[in-house]
Amino acid sequence: MKSAPDKGYNRVSDTGHRKLARGLLRLKTMKSRIVTTERGFTLVELLIVVAIIGIVAAIAIPNLVNAIQRGRQARTAGEMRSLSSAIAWYQQDYAQFPVASGWNDISEIQEFLVAYMGDYRGTDGWGRLYQYQSDGEHYTLASFGLNGAFDTPWRVGPINFFEQDLVMEDGAFTQWPEGVQQ
Repeated sequence: MKSAPDKGYNRVSDTGHRKLARGLLRLKTMKSRIVTTERGFTLVELLIVVAIIGIVAAIAIPNLVNAIQRGRQARTAGEMRSLSSAIAWYQQDYAQFPVASGWNDISEIQEFLVAYMGDYRGTDGWGRLYQYQSDGEHYTLASFGLNGAFDTPWRVGPINFFEQDLVMEDGAFTQWPEGVQQ
């Protein structure tokens, strides 16, 4: 007797499917390995980027520092004008400027100025107290600038350095910032 033909003769066996799947998986894995090795930056590209960032920083940082100092100097000049106005109002009410023996911090006359200015810090743009001197008839108000030291003798006129003092006498600047500061 003849046996009936196997109807699965054109089919791949179950083990054949597994072999085919493994082969496709291996092919896919090889392909993905090739693609991943093509990604990333070379050392030369990274060095170029670091060099560009360094050049930009070298240009920007000095300008940023200069802008910060200009802002501190402008704030100081503005506050000195406000203090001068308060001192002038005090003089109008009491017929003399607040008296301070020798050079003292502005805090010595703060109690006299609170009525005219309210509560104020009394520090310049660099965080130091303003200096004040008065005999009752004349007064001098000063900020010692960036370096925080007396830079006498003062000259009447504009200054060009952040380290130089800002000086106001009897309500008018005698030494003030003007032009490009260094």
